[in-house]
Amino acid sequence: MINNYKIKSRVIKSVNGLDVHILENNVKVKKKNVILLLHGFPEISFSYRYMMLLFEKAGYYCIAPDQRGYGQTKSKVKETLNSFSVLNLARDVSCLMAKLNIDKYHLIGHDFGAYVSSYLCLLHQKNILSLTLMSMPFPGPPILKNISKMFSMNQKLALLKPKRKHYQYYFSSYGANNNIIKCKQGLNNFLRSYFYFKSYDYKGNSPFKLKSFTAKEISKMPEYYIMRLNLGMAQTVKKYSPTKKEVTGCTWLNEVDLAYYVKNFLKSGIKKPLSWYKVMLSKKEKLRIIKLNLPKSVYIPSIFISGSADWGMYQKPGDLEKMENVFLKNYYGRFIIKQAGHWVQQEQPNKTFDIIFKFLKKL
Repeated sequence: MINNYKIKSRVIKSVNGLDVHILENNVKVKKKNVILLLHGFPEISFSYRYMMLLFEKAGYYCIAPDQRGYGQTKSKVKETLNSFSVLNLARDVSCLMAKLNIDKYHLIGHDFGAYVSSYLCLLHQKNILSLTLMSMPFPGPPILKNISKMFSMNQKLALLKPKRKHYQYYFSSYGANNNIIKCKQGLNNFLRSYFYFKSYDYKGNSPFKLKSFTAKEISKMPEYYIMRLNLGMAQTVKKYSPTKKEVTGCTWLNEVDLAYYVKNFLKSGIKKPLSWYKVMLSKKEKLRIIKLNLPKSVYIPSIFISGSADWGMYQKPGDLEKMENVFLKNYYGRFIIKQAGHWVQQEQPNKTFDIIFKFLKKL
């Protein structure tokens, strides 16, 4: 039992240098009934608590790991920045499934988990029965001509008035760890505000398609994506904290469940999850991926899900279209869930489940 949810917890030892903590529901593994759930930032396996129980009723065995650097998953060997390469993060997952003797599975990834899921499909296409990406479109592997695109964009944001910066560069910066973990409002209030600010509950989230990938255009997004240059994320989200009434009315993330997140992040820290961003943005990582000459497309049956109040699908103009037209060659469509923001599987678990369940039934 995890926080009164009838979900099991255990540790799978010696997985690509990790002891991996997983949550699983109470269904026996059968052919074609396995669903692997990969979380994003700043989440853990627990973010799928509602989904796991809904799939349990439908007869699907679900497994959700705390990914490298998160929650109760621990490294048995000394980690370097390269340990957080998406290629190694995908290897963590493929090794975990091999350790569990699971050869075929349906894959669901949210936020950064969608990024790992996409590379898992590129590297291990034969193992994956279906793909559900949520909140973060994946346009395909990097190409040489775009290798410095994000870096130059961050430089251009700093020339705006007021000066701005991209949140991914902030998360990969030296001071981000202390700014979050040691913030004045405390980690509980930080996470509450961060989850609120990116959810449907914050009424300022009314995303729209941006015209182009220019500093002026992307600066139209909320400050959790395009931040003020002089502020850390702790100061940014504090300005948009929910009222006591809004906290009390937040049914999808109650105080007990939030405390579980806080407990996990206080124990494991946030430095390693932030390393995911640092590596993703590095030129070294992009060149490492380019050298592999990975396919530009996958032919796995796929869908994309987003909340209607989630800026995630628009944050990099053109990525959603590239994903739908180039990367996913067996695409079953885009599904936008009303009254949900970025945390779609937590904010609207029933609607999210219904979409995925209907998709799986078509296969």
